[in-house]
Amino acid sequence: MSDIDKANPAVPIILDKPRHLLFDLNGMIAFKNETGINVLGGEAVEVLTKEWSPEVMRAFFWACLIHEDENLTLFEAGKFIHMVNLEEIVDKLQLAWSAAVPDVAKGDAPPLPRRARRHPQRG
Repeated sequence: MSDIDKANPAVPIILDKPRHLLFDLNGMIAFKNETGINVLGGEAVEVLTKEWSPEVMRAFFWACLIHEDENLTLFEAGKFIHMVNLEEIVDKLQLAWSAAVPDVAKGDAPPLPRRARRHPQRG
């Protein structure tokens, strides 16, 4: 977790304004409510480490942003992601995931999908 401060694990990102990705407990619950995926259960590693759907990517991204803006909608979060910044978004989500699930950073669990950078699935 070298790129993440353990005391403040938020990952800075410039979108419409400077924001921070943080997958905190509230984000985990919001993500589960939206996707049905429990990130503390075994299915999360399976779903989040394979090539993911646009719906799962958007929900994870949104769940990492709502700590700063609880009124942010999924649709609004999705508008921040486009083909020009997709690689940067995936990199930042990787950091947020590693901060939230430290075992990933230690290599005990696989990271988020790298393949999504080049060929995202279309919904």
